[in-house]
Amino acid sequence: MICLTGDTHHDRLDTNEQLWLREQGQTISEVDVSLEYVQLCAKYDVKCTLYVTGRTLADQWTQFEPIAKVEICEVAGHTFEAFPRPASERQKTMAGGGVATSHAGTHGSYEDQDEDVRRMCGIALERLGAPIVSWRNHGFVHDANTDEILYAHGIRYVSDDLNWDKLHPEQLDSGLISHPVNVIMDHDHLYHAHRTPAYVEKQRENWSFTSEPTSESFTIERWGELVMEQVTHIAAAGGVATVLAHPICMYTADRFATFERLLQQFAAYPGIHARDVGAVVGGNPGGTDGL
Repeated sequence: MICLTGDTHHDRLDTNEQLWLREQGQTISEVDVSLEYVQLCAKYDVKCTLYVTGRTLADQWTQFEPIAKVEICEVAGHTFEAFPRPASERQKTMAGGGVATSHAGTHGSYEDQDEDVRRMCGIALERLGAPIVSWRNHGFVHDANTDEILYAHGIRYVSDDLNWDKLHPEQLDSGLISHPVNVIMDHDHLYHAHRTPAYVEKQRENWSFTSEPTSESFTIERWGELVMEQVTHIAAAGGVATVLAHPICMYTADRFATFERLLQQFAAYPGIHARDVGAVVGGNPGGTDGL
């Protein structure tokens, strides 16, 4: 079983991939790329869950609305603001040889996090006409308050855990159901956009993660092969393979060529939305609905 997921961010976040596209003179937005992504999923009848920032729904709804109408796609929460870092701070980090991420490493105070989740859930209800129940934090930023806050705002399914050893969704003490990303994720393993081999080698000098699954980067073609190796293994074990493939990474790497080949292979497996993982907690069909 496959739970295919992707993350979509608002243009004003100025992620490294967004900035790279602008440097190439391209006017295509991350939302435009995400629409092509879900249309490809629909072409191959592969379900997907797209975690989207609330700011995207608030500021770019006209662009995003066609995505919300694609039945095969579940729209889920990805924080409202995505913890933006000032450009000056990112430049300072890069000048010092650090890893220049587009986001902060903390939610801030309990009140800050609660307000961000409230705004995300509110704009989703307003735009989509129904509450969201699935969530992934931008950058997997997660603290001791996150689960409590998410549950209080109606979220029931979370995908913030990176763990190749967990093959099934699991019930958390908070009441949330977690389905870990248990297949090699794309962004920090993939040469794409600004992440050239030279950039990655420089990044590794200051990279705090030294063991798998965080230490290596690959071409998009090799990454696709590794994804299918893990998906095949998890499926054979009766698990749920949660795949993270960002629309903008798939686009900037090779204009969706590898992603489309993956979709052709994914179509041979049962697909599941994040909102439905409660039915297979612990590998037990019908185990819980998480509500």
